Amino acid sequence: MKKRNLLAAGFLAFSVVTAGFCFPYGADAAAAGETYKEGAVVPADKASAVRNAAREKAMASYYITDGEKFDKAVSLLKGLDPEVTGLEPGVRYSFRMDKTLTGDYFYHVKAFRPGSSNTAGDYLLAKDDSCAYRRFPGENRTELMAGTTDKLLEKTEIYALYRKIPMETPIRVFVRVPGNIPYTLSVTSLNENMISVSEDESGQPVIFGIGRGKADVLAEVTIGGFSKSKKVNYIIMDDKDLEQEENRSSGGGFPIGIGIGIGIGRGHHHGHRGGVVIGI
Repeated sequence: MKKRNLLAAGFLAFSVVTAGFCFPYGADAAAAGETYKEGAVVPADKASAVRNAAREKAMASYYITDGEKFDKAVSLLKGLDPEVTGLEPGVRYSFRMDKTLTGDYFYHVKAFRPGSSNTAGDYLLAKDDSCAYRRFPGENRTELMAGTTDKLLEKTEIYALYRKIPMETPIRVFVRVPGNIPYTLSVTSLNENMISVSEDESGQPVIFGIGRGKADVLAEVTIGGFSKSKKVNYIIMDDKDLEQEENRSSGGGFPIGIGIGIGIGRGHHHGHRGGVVIGI
């Protein structure tokens, strides 16, 4: 794995000579862009040109194709090992960077093959220069290209989506990582008389309340050689507790936070993504 100094070196390795990313739509697109209006009626044979012009116009609203941050990102990608970036030396790729940070932490950059809109590479570059990832959308895979993950873990959240849980119902500790970077999660019961821990069919750790009252688990998230842990608190409730909570609700039915809800776990464990989880 490359260290952070290699990541910094990547920014200085190449000077960037790149044109702003654009679609090769030609004069028809330019003409359509000058006259394009929302809801306008045009001859059918001009519809594609209008569509392309609208996409070009939208580029300025959602993407960056020049400037200091853009140049720095492209310089980094060109300075890294082509075997990890997938970018062949000497090829004049065009690049595009999202204006909005992914997970409020990563610059999302795409590389495109010369003269086309075919993607050659999809990347996440940490805004603090600590790490860089390559994404493989078609393979549902993300790989660390350079840097270290300690700063990424500082931004990672570990939490209980529901603190009050019904006895003997599978519950999952939730984890939020910027950019949905894959991670490994392990959970340890700190009071085995109150909470047990097992795995579901996908290998995800799940907890079960086996005794009424308050209890804690220790959740540990590992990414790229670094780990972060947090103690997560739960209140385990039996049927009578749940009935009393319901009776205390003023409007009838389930009170907020007590009704059974179904959420999609977004975590990973041993390379697997989260599944359905039931919480209270």
